Amino acid sequence: MSEVDTVANELDFKLVVSKKGKHRPKLRSKTQTSLQQLGDKTRADRTEFCQKTVLTQLQQAEADLLQSEFLRECLDNIEPILAGIEHIICLGLGNFLDCTIARYQLAFFRCIRYKANLTVKGQFFDPVFTQPEVDALQALGETVLPENLEGKYSVERKTLFFLPHCPKQIVNNLLWKNWHPNRLTNVVLLCNSFSTVVNNNPDRILRINASYILRAARLFQEVPLRNIFRFGDIFNDTSLHHLPNGHTENEHIDWDCTIEPSYEPDDLELISKKKVAKLEFA
Repeated sequence: MSEVDTVANELDFKLVVSKKGKHRPKLRSKTQTSLQQLGDKTRADRTEFCQKTVLTQLQQAEADLLQSEFLRECLDNIEPILAGIEHIICLGLGNFLDCTIARYQLAFFRCIRYKANLTVKGQFFDPVFTQPEVDALQALGETVLPENLEGKYSVERKTLFFLPHCPKQIVNNLLWKNWHPNRLTNVVLLCNSFSTVVNNNPDRILRINASYILRAARLFQEVPLRNIFRFGDIFNDTSLHHLPNGHTENEHIDWDCTIEPSYEPDDLELISKKKVAKLEFA
């Protein structure tokens, strides 16, 4: 039985547990207490229903992927590179409760981890996650990170970053934070193709909002994931990027220029901490 099956079965059990025999606390206002209990029960039932729904949909997506030629080919190409991964961080997944693309990307992450025998929890963050999505990830045993670091994670151990269709500014920030030959070798990126970003944008624009991607494209080895899945808009333009041994010795790479990236305030791609704060207090 898979992990998703186990959690789904547990939720099924919870939904039919009898409430009889519980001690009813004595409160001053029975009407107020009854309304409060009804509201609490409604919220709890809604949360469990959302979790059960997303777990069922996730089961279906995982089954679909596990029998696909797309996943088999991906594993043949990237599994050796994933050996030794100690941490997995997923950013920008999106609302997988409502969005089929995000749900399949989550299923892909879990299938790759399972098939590659990576025994580490995923660490997730997306400022658009709803509470039911946070609850669902935690029910699956994953970790939801509390803070929007805008991709600025420094790593000392080999880490897979899964950034499905993430804004290039997030990738750029991540590269900046690890722009040192001893740290960058620990970064493995499963994200939009560096080659596509570089080939589809003028250098003058990339120097402003993706300068580290521009430099990394000359350094990282890119393994494209051939887009042969039955849905063409889920894994399109996705590649695994890694640094083979010795690539940090490239004499044309400037390791000393480590200026922190900055972006225009009206940049529509990046959901920054400031944007989130404005939304919370609007």
